[in-house]
Amino acid sequence: MGYGRRGHDGHIVVVGQWREGQGGRMPLPYVDAVRAAGGNPVIYSTFELGPEQEHPAGYDAVMGLEPDDTSPLDNAIGVVLPGGGDIDPSLYKRPRHPQTRSINHRRDRFELNLLAAALERDLPVLAICHGMQLLNVHFGGTLHQHLADLPGRVEHDAGYPSATPVHSVKVVDGSPLAEIFGSTRIQTNSHHHQGLDDVPAPLKQCAWAEDGVLEGVVSTEHSFVVGVQWHPEVMGDDDEPQLQLFNAFVSAANEYDASEAVKATA
Repeated sequence: MGYGRRGHDGHIVVVGQWREGQGGRMPLPYVDAVRAAGGNPVIYSTFELGPEQEHPAGYDAVMGLEPDDTSPLDNAIGVVLPGGGDIDPSLYKRPRHPQTRSINHRRDRFELNLLAAALERDLPVLAICHGMQLLNVHFGGTLHQHLADLPGRVEHDAGYPSATPVHSVKVVDGSPLAEIFGSTRIQTNSHHHQGLDDVPAPLKQCAWAEDGVLEGVVSTEHSFVVGVQWHPEVMGDDDEPQLQLFNAFVSAANEYDASEAVKATA
């Protein structure tokens, strides 16, 4: 356990997850995906591991942090916001839908504090599923709380995330995501029942499922802030575009690290 150091050991923060009835969980697929791209991930969680969870060997983690603690960003070179439960709709001034579930106010607070501090430092951020929704809420956006209520939708809540594609995603030609994926159409898995509704600046919409559900955003005011609604962390071994997403994120983190090293010697 511990914090990374500036330079080749600069660490990437992967935020710890929580599951209702089980407590804190270690986001191992996200860690593995960052490692596969050459990054140095460290898990930081505002929860202790649940009673049925064990700390697997070979994974660096700091557990039980206070939700206002942003020290995980000290010497960090990037942040991954992973999937998880629903965000408290009071944070975007909407009444709670009957299907809104697995809310954890402690996680919301921890992630929003980390995200605000990361964006202020222009740290690279990769926000996945719940993370993309949190990114939107941070900037003042809103969410559709239950996509099944909307007509004409494809399957989005297709069981636990797997490497099996569920639907296609169309990516805006010339957008940062199209450049990362090397394509304007990719196949993705899907495991979410909520999605983005109102999307404010600086987020730019750049990828949609065939039913119009927003699947990808980027920030126009930061060096690398990307949100995707699917789960690329479990597809990278078999899907080159998904692996390229993590490669691009880790590359941006390394560029941030190099630029900070230059500042330190100036």
